[in-house]
Parts: sequence; structure tokens; C-alpha cells
Amino acid sequence: MAPQQKEVERVMLDSPTTDNLRHWSKSYSEKAHLAGDLEHAERIRDLWRSYGITTELERYDVLQNFPTSSALELRSSTGDVLFKASLEEEELPEDPTSLRSNGLPAFHGFSANGDVQAKLVYANFGTPDDFANLKRRGIEISGKIVICKYAKIFRGLKVRAAQEHGAVGVIMYNDPQEDGKYTTKNGYEHFPHGPARHPSSIQRGSVDFFSVAVGDPTTPGYPSLPSGTERRDPHHAIPTIPSLPISFAEAKPFLKALNGQGLAPDEMSQNTEGWLGELDDVDYFTGPSKEDIFLSSQGDFRIAPIYNVIGTIEGNTEKSVVLGNHHDSWCCGAIDPISGSAAMNEVARAFGILLSQGWKPYRKIILASWDNEEYGLVGSTEWVEHHASDLSENCIAYINVDESTNGGRFLGALGSPLLDSVIRSSAAIVPSPINDNKTVYDDWLEDLRRSEPDMDKPSLELLGTGSDYTAFAHHLGIPSVDMLFNRQGQGVYPYHSNYDSYYWIDKFGDVGFQKHKAMAQLWGLVAVRLACAKLIPFDVTDYPAALSRNFADLREQNPQLTTAAFEIALNKFMVNASKFQATINGDLDDDSLEKTNLKLIALERAFLLEKEKGLKGRPWYRHQIFAPGLWFGYDGVFLPSVQESLAQKDYAEANRALSEIAATISTAAGVIG
Repeated sequence: MAPQQKEVERVMLDSPTTDNLRHWSKSYSEKAHLAGDLEHAERIRDLWRSYGITTELERYDVLQNFPTSSALELRSSTGDVLFKASLEEEELPEDPTSLRSNGLPAFHGFSANGDVQAKLVYANFGTPDDFANLKRRGIEISGKIVICKYAKIFRGLKVRAAQEHGAVGVIMYNDPQEDGKYTTKNGYEHFPHGPARHPSSIQRGSVDFFSVAVGDPTTPGYPSLPSGTERRDPHHAIPTIPSLPISFAEAKPFLKALNGQGLAPDEMSQNTEGWLGELDDVDYFTGPSKEDIFLSSQGDFRIAPIYNVIGTIEGNTEKSVVLGNHHDSWCCGAIDPISGSAAMNEVARAFGILLSQGWKPYRKIILASWDNEEYGLVGSTEWVEHHASDLSENCIAYINVDESTNGGRFLGALGSPLLDSVIRSSAAIVPSPINDNKTVYDDWLEDLRRSEPDMDKPSLELLGTGSDYTAFAHHLGIPSVDMLFNRQGQGVYPYHSNYDSYYWIDKFGDVGFQKHKAMAQLWGLVAVRLACAKLIPFDVTDYPAALSRNFADLREQNPQLTTAAFEIALNKFMVNASKFQATINGDLDDDSLEKTNLKLIALERAFLLEKEKGLKGRPWYRHQIFAPGLWFGYDGVFLPSVQESLAQKDYAEANRALSEIAATISTAAGVIG
């Protein structure tokens, strides 16, 4: 007899083991798996097949650039080289995979090719406000190379902002200022002997403009199939100027060349903490420098194959739940993405156990190990665009785990309010990875109450972008969640560097692999609850509640808004949601069940703008309620069209957009009315 739901959930909780998770972490992170690594994709495919899951590869041919050479030099007025950056990380005997051969060199995916020589300007975090601040104070950006810190906004948007201000190149580094208490100044040793950042650590990454569009930039809105695909100019979504990442050790000579040149940090802002970093002997002046900077970034741009691994467990209906993680990385990637890949393998193994017992879910379950996430969520986006019709009709939810943990101790979860209740109820029965006799839910709530002591229950934070949920949530309106143990970490996570290694996880990031295990348990439990319940387990009252919370903040901060129509629509949504939820909490016959599920599927889609219309200036993004911030990237914003108009002080347009969204909310209320 096939296992019943309680037995199914017990298998998902009992199956993951720290030994298996440790094995996959160490095995997969022995070397880098760059986008297009066919051997690695086949290895994952064959493993899932061994568990009894029907698994295939789906190929797409996409634009990529492969680094060929790079250089960064400080030059005197006579052309003498005063300092030449190695653009390399130190090889550490304690960390066997820190060999330079294990990853790409210092490199930005989609950086434009170029050799440029110019004066240097320091632009703080490289945000639009930072560039506006420089302009107000007479610091010319045009024709200059910019150096800026990571953090605050996505790296590609720093390049975009610099490009719009006329810069000819960009250098980025991680300043110890970003690392909180875990710095050598605070008495901590740096990696591999302690939790502080190693001075030679370099953060690679893509510089695509992924708050504008994601996926292959040559095929916006349609899939990059291996043949017959029309290609377009990609520069709406990637830069036209070169950029390079460097370590803070090698940033120092360039920043020291600015000492005394231009304006000091206290002249740039009343809050000097922002502009003033924490490197010794660096005064963080704006420049421009007296010396020249030579920057060279060269790569081979070409259309190249990538391979998604797609496993399918058939259900009793064509409706589906999709689980996703990616398998490509810049370096060895033990955290990003292998901590998620290891958990996904344990979820797949648990499914295999159930399949061997005759289990069949009510809905289809799709396991997806995406390729080429790192360049700009490419594999997942091309797959979603390829299968958009089926997904729009049938997919009830997407569950993403990019990383199981980045060293954090508490759950951080972003997602649609429709998934609040299933995440909460599932977290409430997953054992805590850090506290005996507690659950993941207990830890989650306790952590959030540090900043909001009166919080009744956790809710999912706003979805921005930065991982593979983006196409599902923002393009097709599929309720999505991204889960990660990322809050209150115990050290500096060496993101996108050669030190994102098994050694770092084992010594600092997840000693004992308990957070890996808890994520595998939570992921699998959420999946089977969504896939096996005949009535989709959404609580629709969570949606208007989320709108109300966010709108209260927006209204308080922006008295210029005319809010009456929005408030009427929101009240209608609240009333209809309460009535609808009360109705579906009773018994439903088969016909009523089907109609109710269709309404639940349609609700999130009701917030989408028409295809090809989308948000202003970025039509690929279609969700009117939540979107990545245009100049943030990772972070989500509420009512993006309203907030972007407010940022421009165009209050008439903000009110027009708010009125349009009010009509959309009224329509959504009618879906469940």
C-alpha cells in the first residue's frame, strides 16, 4: 500500500543525513563547475535517475563571455607602472581547493571588452545617490575610471550608474567596512584561521542589469533554443564599459593614490560612515587622482550551450510544483550553489524512497538544477520562457533554494504572501539546527522579534531578484519562495571567491552540516504539502494582510499620495479573502475543489500586466505589486511603478499608477469573490 500523507512527510523529515550532505558538499566542490559544464549536468542527471526519477537535460544556446586576459595598473604621469595588481587570490595550504586553477580569474560576467586609461574617482558604494552626490559637489565622472565598494546595490547596477555618468571603467572591491564585527581590527583572525575576510578574497560575478531583464540578453522574452533563434543587441541589459573585481589588499594602492585629492568623506556627507571605509592608510578622498589607471578586461563573447537538469515525478494531474537550485559556479562554490545542490540531492533521494513504495503525488513534481544562473539567471529564465504556456496554466508554486546557508543561523525567506502559511506550518515541525527542543519556526520568530518585539508570526519578505525564482514570480506570476539560513552569520562569507570552499563550510559556515539538513527537511516538506494536498494549501487572507502592512508604510512616508481608491480596493480584497477562506475551510466536492483550485492559481496571475507591456522601462517584469528595485537589484519593492515615480518626485504619475494598481487589486478580489 502506498504511503499516506503523514508517512510521506515523515520520510521527508527522516531521510536527509548529514553524512550524505557532507559527501555532496565535498564531492561537488572539488573543482569549479562553470556554466555549460556538461559532465557535471550529466552527473546530476544520472544520480536522480538512480533514485527512480525520470530525468533529462534541456539545452539552450546562450550568450556568454569567457575571460581571456585582464590587467589593472597604477601609472605615473610619465607612464611608469607604480603598482600592478596580480588580480589573484592567495593559495592557502589549509584550504585544498583554493588553487587558482579551480576557478575563473578576477572577472565580471558580461563586462564589456576594453582597454582604458584614465584618472580615478572614488564613488563610495556606486549607487545613483553616490554619483549624484559627486556631481553636486563638482567631482567629474565623465571620462574617469570609478572605484567603488560592493554592497548596497547589485554590482551590475553600479556599472550601469557609472556608465550613465560617462565613466569609462569600474573597479569593485569588498571593504572591511561591509563585514561588521568580523574584522582583524576587532581582533578576529582572517580566513583560514578565523572568521574575518581574507585580504586577497575577490568577489567575481555578473554585471548584467538584472533589475531590467534577466536571462540571455540576446533573446528578451523568448527562449534561446539551439537552432533558429533570432538574436538581438544585448546592450539594453549588459554594460558597454569594462569592469574588474579586486581584493581589498590590492584596492589599497589605488585608494591611497587618492589621499588628499578631491573631497574628504566629511565633505561628501553629514554621515561620514558611509563614505569612510575601514582600510588602514586610506583616507577615502574622492579624487580624481593625479596618476592614471590602466584597466583591461578582455573576453571571448560567443553563443555557447548550457544544460538544465530536469527531473519529473508524474502526478495524478498535470498541475505542478517546481523545485529549483543551480549547478554552475564562478569558483568551487561550496555555498553558492552546492549547499543548495546537496540539499536538493537529499530531497530527490527521499522522493526515490517514496517512489519505491508506490507513492504518487497528486500534482506533478519537477526538480530543476539550473545552469548558468551566475551570468543572470539564464538557464531558469530560458526554460520558463520556453515552457511559459504550460507553466502559466499548471504551475501552482516554485520553491527555490540557491544556498542552504551562507553561514547564517536563522531562516530568511522571501516570497509570495500566498506561501506564508505553508512555510510557517512546515517550519514549525522541522527541528532547529542550532537549538535543542526547538524548531526552525521558533528560531525564525525569535530572530525577527529582535527588531519587532510585538511580531505575532513571521511573514515572507518581498521578492526582489538575484536567483532563479525571478522568471516564475515576476514574469509569469507563479507564487514563489526563496529559502536560506542567512541571518546572523558567524563569520564573513567569502562570496564568489576561491574561498567559498568545503573547508570554509566545515570550519565556519555550517559546522556539523545541521543547517544543510534542516533546509533539506524544510524544502522536501513544503514540496510534498504543496504537491499532495488536493486543495492547494494557500491562505488567501495573507495576501491583503501583506498589502496592508506595506501600504501603511508607503502612505506614511508619502503624504502626496491620493489613497482613497486604493484603500477601497484593498478593503474589498480583505473582505473577499476572508469569505473565500472561510468557505474553502469546509468540505468541498470534486467540482467545487477544481473550481477553487483554479481560483487559487489565478489569484497571483491577476497582478500581472499584459505581456509585452510590463513595468515602465523594463517590460519583461510584469508583476504590479512586487518587483526588484530598479536601482537595488536584490531587494524587492512594493508597488514598483508608484515608488519609481515618487523617487522622481513625479507625484501626478505616482497617483496615476496607484489608481491603476487599485483597479488591478479590485480585479484580483473579484477572482476569489
